Amino acid sequence: MKSMTGFGKAGYFDNNYEINVEVKSVNSRFLDLKIKLPYEISFLEPMFSKTISKKIKRGKVDIYLNVVNKKSPVLELNAETLKTYWDLYSQAKEVLKTEANLPFAKVLSEKDVIAIRKDDLESGDFIEIVRSVLEKALDEHQKMAQNEGMSMLKFLTSSLNIMKRSINKLQNAFPKYKEEIHNKLKTNVESLLKDKLEGDDYKRFLQETALYIEKADVNEEIVRFEHHLEKFKNKLNADGEAGKSLNFILQEMLREINTIGSKFTSTNAFDDVLTIKEEIEKCRELVQNVE
Repeated sequence: MKSMTGFGKAGYFDNNYEINVEVKSVNSRFLDLKIKLPYEISFLEPMFSKTISKKIKRGKVDIYLNVVNKKSPVLELNAETLKTYWDLYSQAKEVLKTEANLPFAKVLSEKDVIAIRKDDLESGDFIEIVRSVLEKALDEHQKMAQNEGMSMLKFLTSSLNIMKRSINKLQNAFPKYKEEIHNKLKTNVESLLKDKLEGDDYKRFLQETALYIEKADVNEEIVRFEHHLEKFKNKLNADGEAGKSLNFILQEMLREINTIGSKFTSTNAFDDVLTIKEEIEKCRELVQNVE
């Protein structure tokens, strides 16, 4: 199990480059990548997306890359552009009929006369360096996500055990509750009739009571709840994405315990029903951050 919350960073330094990568993530319903790269290496974004999506399946992920190029810039003279500007200045001198010296420094400062040749950042060596730094940052991120996941797994397992104990108590207590319903109904009917039920009246009473108690029976809900507990436990220990499935199972568990609570109205059952509901809510809040 992994958390969607994580952080990792890595760096690379040599005589030519200084490269730093940071990976931050928080919970999200889907994989939401936000990659911030310097303009001159924006062509690397597809590689970043592919590499990240192999390790992170869900969450809002922010990636920051900073590159410092330590290489001295190489200056190049664009002779054709220089000649064009020079001719233009010379024409201006003729038009003005002046003997003033041509502003040579100004000509050199015109756009594209002197160009800075950028280092070839699209070379295979540079791309592999960046990829290596990114993967190291992702590894650090995944370690943190795994550690967070183990803490969540410990809590969720403990919560499952609490719910298991409570549902067992409800299951064991319900037969006595059924008997109490039967006796209470019988007493009430006899009180209304001012007479003890016998013969066909007693048979009719038994049939009606059986139907009433059957509607109030919670054994099916308890069985389904226990099945959901087992599915939840298996999902916790399985590989791959689990967050969405866990959340769905918890919704079904809440549905069952609500039904149990509405049928099993004994004061003795209230505490266990409440305990289960509280644990479900704790788990639902936590699994929102499970990948």
